[in-house]
Amino acid sequence: MLSRLLTTEYRRLEPSFESVPLTFGETIYKSKDEIDYVYFPESGVLSVVTNVATKPIEIGLIGSEGLAGLPLFLGMVRSANDVTVQGEGTAVRIAAKQVLAEFRQGDAFHDRVLLFAHDLFLQISQITSCNRHHDVKQRLSRWLLMMRDRVPHDTLGLTQEFLSRRLGVLSQAVSQAAMALQDAGAIKYSRGVVTITSRKTLEQSTCPCYQLMRARANGHLRFF
Repeated sequence: MLSRLLTTEYRRLEPSFESVPLTFGETIYKSKDEIDYVYFPESGVLSVVTNVATKPIEIGLIGSEGLAGLPLFLGMVRSANDVTVQGEGTAVRIAAKQVLAEFRQGDAFHDRVLLFAHDLFLQISQITSCNRHHDVKQRLSRWLLMMRDRVPHDTLGLTQEFLSRRLGVLSQAVSQAAMALQDAGAIKYSRGVVTITSRKTLEQSTCPCYQLMRARANGHLRFF
């Protein structure tokens, strides 16, 4: 997102930039944490997680197209959900006071933040519906495609237990879905590592939710 700002906006924000690593499993915010910094992933992926009856379920993914800390721009000083690192990489973070000052200038940065808010809200609503109505193989396919859109490689380090928490299903269900996708030639799954071997087959295995989210983005999101 930062790389697509107007030159004048970028220069105003640049003195406030702090480059930080994104380490797999790291917690950026816990639910109800005060938002001291806004994070702009350069690489890697952040996961938005909610807890349903103490069971964590992922409801959104954020890559270099967006930011973490969106509630701050909507008048809320605390995070509504947990935000954790899903894929390792780096991010630029900016202190809340500085980034809000730029947002209030009302220029292109303001508009990009609101556009991202729109896209993230649509993504969350679609994933919530997907988790309710589609089977585990479809949901796993959708999730893998969403991750692949945000990382520059086909290999993802993912255990059954991790995937079961993200999809809100039992590990056995994830194993069965992964084996079905492997038998179809979409992925190779071994010892906690998933390699996408055929994106086309994976897209054929997913539900309509993935393509709906892609279409709604209308080409303004930048993926790898």
